[in-house]
Amino acid sequence: MAKASNPLADTLTPRKAAPESASRQRGVVPSSELVPLQFRMPPEFVKAFKQAALDRDMKLNELLNSCFQEFMKNGG
Repeated sequence: MAKASNPLADTLTPRKAAPESASRQRGVVPSSELVPLQFRMPPEFVKAFKQAALDRDMKLNELLNSCFQEFMKNGG
């Protein structure tokens, strides 16, 4: 008995490697060591902040930490 062939086998392409941000999921610091920080901001700011993080391939907490470090470096 002949083995059945897959006619779509030639059209299938291997999966692309996941981008770095998808592979690190929760970051290098375990979530058990993190403390929640919650505050309200205007919707326009939230949208711009999220877009800035996305444009830089950063997580929101990474962008916030980076902004704060720069603020402190400049004399806060």
